[in-house]
Amino acid sequence: MSFRDNLQHLRATRNMTQEQLAMMVGVSRQSVTKWEAEKAYPEMDKLLKICQIFDCTLDELVQGDLTARADEPEKALTLESAKEDTVGYVERVQEHALRMAQGVGCFVVGCGVGLLATAALSMLPDLSGIQIELAIPVCVLLFVVLGLSIVLPEVARHELFMKEHPYLINFFASEDRAANSEKSMREIVIGTATIILGVLIMVVGGYGNMAQNALASGIMMVLIASGVGFIVHGGIMSDMCDIEKYNFEAFCELTDAEANELLDSFDAEKRTYYLRKRHADRVVGGLCGATMLIATIVALLLLFAANSSLFWVAWPIGGITCGIIAIAGSWVEKR
Repeated sequence: MSFRDNLQHLRATRNMTQEQLAMMVGVSRQSVTKWEAEKAYPEMDKLLKICQIFDCTLDELVQGDLTARADEPEKALTLESAKEDTVGYVERVQEHALRMAQGVGCFVVGCGVGLLATAALSMLPDLSGIQIELAIPVCVLLFVVLGLSIVLPEVARHELFMKEHPYLINFFASEDRAANSEKSMREIVIGTATIILGVLIMVVGGYGNMAQNALASGIMMVLIASGVGFIVHGGIMSDMCDIEKYNFEAFCELTDAEANELLDSFDAEKRTYYLRKRHADRVVGGLCGATMLIATIVALLLLFAANSSLFWVAWPIGGITCGIIAIAGSWVEKR
């Protein structure tokens, strides 16, 4: 008995469509179609996943005869269960949003903690000016390292998930999307209000002696860090229900060979669109990464070489530049 016959029968016992199996295995629906048409054969890791899904051995799946297996109504996918999150997507996005918000917040809050430490230390009579001035760079470096230790592993985890699950079915109901959008917008509004509050505190209380100025500045930076965390979390969560966007981002994480295999099942117009958009996204991502790297270098030079209290301005300027690059990239892509 062939692998194709076994796979078709196993799907039937679970009342499972090609699209549902594709999502569980981590491939496109077109790949499953090719397997069952004997135009392609799954790789070993995909075969092992299929064995796990249908509770069979590799020999049984590839060389055995599973067409006599009875239906398994208790494991069959109903209309409701077919729309459930079977790969842990929601949990993954929630964890990703939380960790990215924490990591990005660390990049900003280090300056605030350093300023608060400066305000506290400046009240101690036995400390020299040099010792007090070291508080900001030390705190910034510590929190940057902490932020990187959160962000870099999380980015790797999320990219691995997308590579393992490059195609998902849109299982969100309209009310789920509406509720998620409302919650995300609320977080973004709270984050924006928190940032504005921090700036107002600086404007009102940032005049006076060194300790008072450092205190107001420190509170402002802590509030800005909190606001940025809310905005990052809300922004990531706002995209959670956009499965089409996720599928494309996952497509961009595939190797060229994997991407070409997926594109084989698309028509010429869609293939051209995906390739152009994939290239544009990679260019924009590279330019934004380079921009923020330059902004970080400039900020550190201002902090350590010039001893400037405005070193943090380099990061907002870098962020605005990245936004301009993204808008320009989107315009060029459409053209």
